[in-house]
Amino acid sequence: MKKLASVCLLSLLFASACSPHKSTSTKPIELKPTEVAPFVDKPLRYIREIRAAIQWKFFIKDDYLGKTCDVNIKMSKDGKVYDLQGNGYLPLCEAAIKAIKNADIPAPYDDDTYQQFKQTVITFQPG
Repeated sequence: MKKLASVCLLSLLFASACSPHKSTSTKPIELKPTEVAPFVDKPLRYIREIRAAIQWKFFIKDDYLGKTCDVNIKMSKDGKVYDLQGNGYLPLCEAAIKAIKNADIPAPYDDDTYQQFKQTVITFQPG
């Protein structure tokens, strides 16, 4: 149940993060600095770090708007992604996979966090 919740939460965060931005430029998505309150749990904090790392490398094109891609990822304990499979709109999946490969995804904090995220799905759904 924990894994399903983390997958759903991660998917929602990526879908909402990509949705309102419409751009034809090749600038990265700009992120507002956020402070992580001390009471935020480790999985949520880790999701934010993954999202920020990938968003920095993900560029939205007009033809991605309204399209969806689910990317299944598998990662090692050091945060290195070793398997990626996209399912959805092919150009969006290619851009999402490229962004994930180029992102500096941090290592999970501990084994519990790693177990929740070692295999997960990230949904990209711009606008």
